[in-house]
Amino acid sequence: MGQDDRLNWPRLGKYTGEQQPPAVIKSFKGWKEEDFYRDGIMAVTDGWKDGQIAAVLRGGINAWAVMELLARSGVKDIKIVHLEEKIPQLEEVFLSSVVAPAHDMFENVTVVWRREPSLDDLIKNLGGEFSMMVFGAPLAASELLPLYERIRSNYSGSITIVRGPLNDIEVDEADEIFMWVRARTYEAADFSLPAVLRSYKKKLEKKIAVVLPSLNEEATVGNVIKTALEVKKVGLIDEVILIDSASTDKTVEIAKSFGIPVFLHREVRPELGTYRGKGEAMYKSSFVTDADIIAWVDTDIASITPSFFYGLLGPMLTNPEIRFSKGYFDRPVRVEASGLELGGGRVTEILARPWINVFAPELSGYIQPLAGTVAVYRDTFSRMRVPVNYGVEIAMLLQAVQQEGLWSTCQVNLGNVVHKSKDIDGLSEMAFQITQALAELVPVKDRQPNNDVFRRVYSAHGRFEIGTKRLPLVWRSFE
Repeated sequence: MGQDDRLNWPRLGKYTGEQQPPAVIKSFKGWKEEDFYRDGIMAVTDGWKDGQIAAVLRGGINAWAVMELLARSGVKDIKIVHLEEKIPQLEEVFLSSVVAPAHDMFENVTVVWRREPSLDDLIKNLGGEFSMMVFGAPLAASELLPLYERIRSNYSGSITIVRGPLNDIEVDEADEIFMWVRARTYEAADFSLPAVLRSYKKKLEKKIAVVLPSLNEEATVGNVIKTALEVKKVGLIDEVILIDSASTDKTVEIAKSFGIPVFLHREVRPELGTYRGKGEAMYKSSFVTDADIIAWVDTDIASITPSFFYGLLGPMLTNPEIRFSKGYFDRPVRVEASGLELGGGRVTEILARPWINVFAPELSGYIQPLAGTVAVYRDTFSRMRVPVNYGVEIAMLLQAVQQEGLWSTCQVNLGNVVHKSKDIDGLSEMAFQITQALAELVPVKDRQPNNDVFRRVYSAHGRFEIGTKRLPLVWRSFE
């Protein structure tokens, strides 16, 4: 390795894989264009600076070289910042050449997708968070210094630009979970053109019903119904139905005042018996409509808007391959230690997400797997086993993926949500019911080989992050 000692760069460790290209590290002041075409990895830098490091990467051999150099420099936790590509094929290159190998190079990997108009905007918005930013080199040597000056005009920290070996290396195939998250995670605003959605719905020739489960929601149910009827009037919904679980307040009276069908779930198909619970209401609701697609939206959402409905249904209307759609929300759940807003609620982060990562890692890309706003094709739902309690959301998600495959499902950001929160006793009972359903659907004896990669997906502060962390299980025993 060639290295200027004045750069304060850590001594490079062993190679991370079979490829063993030599590495040369030079100062921008001493760099010459002919250095660009040397074999191996070439880094031009202001010098190593302790603190937070961002690897700003697009993909390909130079992006791989950035990660190889950082890993050999002793970096264990990497934050990869990616400016979302406008060409889908380039996103696939990023996933295969960056995201996939990063898991093997680092203990913790966080990928941040950004949608700034340009690299300059990205650096202006993020640069203050990092003491050092590392970039893949441009195509030609003559472009390197202009790139440096462009970055320097927006950033005061240490800059490093890395060029990979001149001969390409082979990289692993893209991680399917990351690919799914990028392709099957939507924003409600993506589907905000009513004329377009009406056209798709007409071509699809499917009847859509929105079912509103309720239990003592007099404060919010009226606005939820009013908002659903707005979307029905536009022509995207055929039926709005309320199914009640024996409310003792004015919920049913308010619903009837809107002229929509109202059912008590205990009176629907009484010969099948009746039980308490949200899952029971959802199960019974399938008997009160013949719609091809059924969507359930909670009636305790104080902040509901039309986007909750057209956002949830939009992917199914525009893509016939999608058979199951789950909403997720921007939640005001803040973890002070990290300053991050978590993707899900308390039961999700403490119970469901760890369970999924161990027993059903194919679902680890779901931001809020327990969210109750879902839509599904009737024929898919009719093949499911439906727990009558709070296990219903995770049970439906698991079975939708088992029946139709991961790529037939999607998730949609429906925006901000304000709804009632349970106390710790209620959360404990909810967690127990979810565990009951999970244990029956995926018995421990049938689980996959031990998985030591923990994934968590964030949608917070207007940006999108996927984090992975290796948590190997080591057993010790006495002789």
